[in-house]
Amino acid sequence: MKPYRLSHQRKITVERYDTIVYGAGSYDDCMWQWEKKILDREVAHFPRARYLDFGCGTGRVIVHLESRVSESVGVDNSHEMLSCARERVSRSQLIKVDLTHNDTLAGREFDIITAFRVLLNSEPALRDDILRVLAPKLAKDGIFIFNIHGNTFSYRMLMVLWYKLFGRRLNHLSYLGARRMIEQHGMRVVRAYGFGIIPKPLYRYLPKRALFFLDSMFAKIPFFKYISYNIIFVCTRA
Repeated sequence: MKPYRLSHQRKITVERYDTIVYGAGSYDDCMWQWEKKILDREVAHFPRARYLDFGCGTGRVIVHLESRVSESVGVDNSHEMLSCARERVSRSQLIKVDLTHNDTLAGREFDIITAFRVLLNSEPALRDDILRVLAPKLAKDGIFIFNIHGNTFSYRMLMVLWYKLFGRRLNHLSYLGARRMIEQHGMRVVRAYGFGIIPKPLYRYLPKRALFFLDSMFAKIPFFKYISYNIIFVCTRA
């Protein structure tokens, strides 16, 4: 399997990401509608924030948040991803760099740091490298927001077992596993939100609006975050 650092370098991969994975009406697009509400709620506490989006990709998250902060910076190591992002942002600074190899932002602090669809996809050693670089950049009263779009104890487990039958590996990480990972880098989880009780394949065959409504209802019940497919973590310095 190609290392995650090299997984989004081809133009065709970027086009698939935008038109299929996050295409209008897709499961991930539905999940993004929910994620935006969580981001809006958290960022509202920082009206003059310095913001860093790590692994900004095609700009989905930073484009949504840049008008809500005073300064926004996005970093990614994919030229193709950033080319797409540059067409979308209006006031953000975008930097092509792998901070784990070349920390061009050394010494800078941010009130908000996001990393969506990054940590789950990364190899364990890369996760440590990323958090080692990001943790010192989090301001004293700032928040680090990341997601795990493959909770071990959601219906993802069925997919993991299916992959194993064919000798393949599917990334997954539990709520407790993510908390331990964060704590090892001097941060702590202060809030978590979950979405995605209904299995993703059903969104292909049943009315999406009805399924999204049900998932949104489940998301309001605190217990269900532990078994939701997608979990958003909000962290502060320990």
